[in-house]
Amino acid sequence: MTIEDISNLGQAVAAVATVLSLVFVGFQVRQHTRATRAASHNSVSNALNEINRLFAENADLSEIWIRGLDNRGALSAVEQWRFDSLLRAYMHVCETMFVQAQLGTGDASVHLAEENGIRTVMASSGPRDWWRQNPFGFGSAFRAYVERVAPMGDSVADPEAILPTAAR
Repeated sequence: MTIEDISNLGQAVAAVATVLSLVFVGFQVRQHTRATRAASHNSVSNALNEINRLFAENADLSEIWIRGLDNRGALSAVEQWRFDSLLRAYMHVCETMFVQAQLGTGDASVHLAEENGIRTVMASSGPRDWWRQNPFGFGSAFRAYVERVAPMGDSVADPEAILPTAAR
């Protein structure tokens, strides 16, 4: 065997090793993507379950929620704060699902399934009033998505138009 034959054999072994390591890296990326999606799903499920647990464990909060759905303005200041906080928490979980689906890190089917939840909540006057008064804290893409999924009749205030010029 000549030095040239040994060199060719070494190059062939290196090429096979390179292909095998690329296959291994592809496998690792696929496994990581699955693990990331599973963790994302678990995180969102836990957040939604925590909101549901609040309702199950607190009759007063459930009553505030039910009354606030119909007429947020009829709630006392403290009740309105509690209603708004719960609604904000729910919408932030929904925004998390939306962003994860957009980035490809979340399960799009879970996000799409929660569209009915958004549609149902925003069909009530209390959440619609809250959404109109609270355009801050949510990304513009998510706001547009909510308004497409659950049309509210009139447009929601644009936070860019509300912010002082210095804050933009």
